[in-house]
Amino acid sequence: MIDTVDMGNLLKKIRLSKKLSLKDVAGDYLSVSFLSKFERGESEISLFRFFSLLENLDVSIEEFYGLVSKENPTNTEELLESVSKAFYQNNILALQKYLSTEVERYNKTGKKTFLYNSIMIESFLVNLTGNTIDKEKVRQISDYLFDIKQWGKRELIIFGNSMAAIPTETLKILTKEIVYKTTLFGNNDSNKRIRISILINTISEFLDRNDLDYSKIYIDLLSEIEIPEIFLYERLEYNIVKGAYWIKVGKIEIGKRKIEMALESLKNLGAENLFLARESYYENLLNSII
Repeated sequence: MIDTVDMGNLLKKIRLSKKLSLKDVAGDYLSVSFLSKFERGESEISLFRFFSLLENLDVSIEEFYGLVSKENPTNTEELLESVSKAFYQNNILALQKYLSTEVERYNKTGKKTFLYNSIMIESFLVNLTGNTIDKEKVRQISDYLFDIKQWGKRELIIFGNSMAAIPTETLKILTKEIVYKTTLFGNNDSNKRIRISILINTISEFLDRNDLDYSKIYIDLLSEIEIPEIFLYERLEYNIVKGAYWIKVGKIEIGKRKIEMALESLKNLGAENLFLARESYYENLLNSII
């Protein structure tokens, strides 16, 4: 939860970084003493006055809350960071510990948040152990995602990391929700990046399931969206899955060129672990069509 202290502290950091005085930022709508109290977390502020402060700082509301979220990550974001680290280290014991903690919290409190977190962690374990997620848990997470009217970062994170466990027909329906249920969050760069990454993962997932028609649907969708130039990693990943699609439909040389160009870029950027992982994926893909 973002409180007045967090907002005031961050606003002060931004003001000082821009070498602006309290008077510069207070403008015509606030007294210097009131702004000083707000920065110390001692006063509440109306939305109108807060927006006026941001305008005087030349900072958009989106930029401000992007900074707030970095300094005050949600519990889900903190958990995901820890779980992701364990996953990339192939640390099954750590993942199992995180899983048992979330299950225990759910059993004690009955809060669905912990249930959904446990399913998210289990989806990571699936990729390392080859086990499957219980069908009832998959049903619960699917029902949750269907019921949410507007997806935010939490829903995107849960879906993106539970994707492998979701049956194909359900996956097809839920993937459409990314397009139609994240409109309130689509202008935020962080959420936009997550949406694009999930769509890329969706293409990869459908390719793994040899559902080439649905792979092509989302390849075309991402082509229409036009991944921003600054999202370099996502652009490389998109070219890899697009190359994999062309290989699977028989246009092998076109696909190989796309993937090899992406691999060369990763190598030149010094992204050794990513390069090795994608190179292994590429080798397995070529072996599968021999």
